[in-house]
Amino acid sequence: MAKNVIPLSTVDWYGRAVTVVFLMGCPFRCPYCQNYSLLEMGKLVAEPADVKEIESEIEKNSPFISGVIFTGGEPFQQFDALRSLAEFAHRQGLLVGVETNGYYTDQIRQMIEADLVDLICMDVKVPLERDAYLRICGIDAADHVSDSLRLYDLCQEHEIDFEVRTTVFPDLIGSPQEIRSIATEVRELAGDVRYIIQQGIPEHAWKKLSQRSFTRDELMALAENAKPFLSDVRIRTRECGEERVSAS
Repeated sequence: MAKNVIPLSTVDWYGRAVTVVFLMGCPFRCPYCQNYSLLEMGKLVAEPADVKEIESEIEKNSPFISGVIFTGGEPFQQFDALRSLAEFAHRQGLLVGVETNGYYTDQIRQMIEADLVDLICMDVKVPLERDAYLRICGIDAADHVSDSLRLYDLCQEHEIDFEVRTTVFPDLIGSPQEIRSIATEVRELAGDVRYIIQQGIPEHAWKKLSQRSFTRDELMALAENAKPFLSDVRIRTRECGEERVSAS
């Protein structure tokens, strides 16, 4: 099996069985990164993907899956490999999803315009402010992510599914004010997109964090802060998976 590949997952693309491919390298340094153990020495360093090895893994799994999810790290940092692998997956008759932090707007646009992606899952880590991104990600990325959110109209033109995600941790990110701010900004920049609040798992984090996770009920309460701005708000927890938050 190719390294940094999960052959079969039923939790990474709602309602589908997929292969998950991790591409190394990321401009962010989020303390709660869940995938640091897949990267060299626990650091988010770039490493060229072995495209042929990954293609072989996708082809082998193709009878059992309907799509491939590319994640990281930040997959758009290895744009040539991502584009080549997406083309290969489509030739196998598979859908392509990409999980991105939204930093590489031009590359995301190129994938959309080339019809090489069927689902974009965009992380909005914090409210779209310089200081907030510096605090959590160690980089001033708010304008980049804002520009990427504005690509939603282009996604609609190309019939590409699109969702926004925020992963929350007590004492780090996830106050009602932060969720309200993110939902407001997402609505203004992208429109009425699907918004998912994910339960962060601190024991899997890169850096030492408070070991308490938000409970399902706490996430439901947080999600209520997004409902005035977005019609399709969901939560994801380890206990119950994905749940849509009903209208109040």
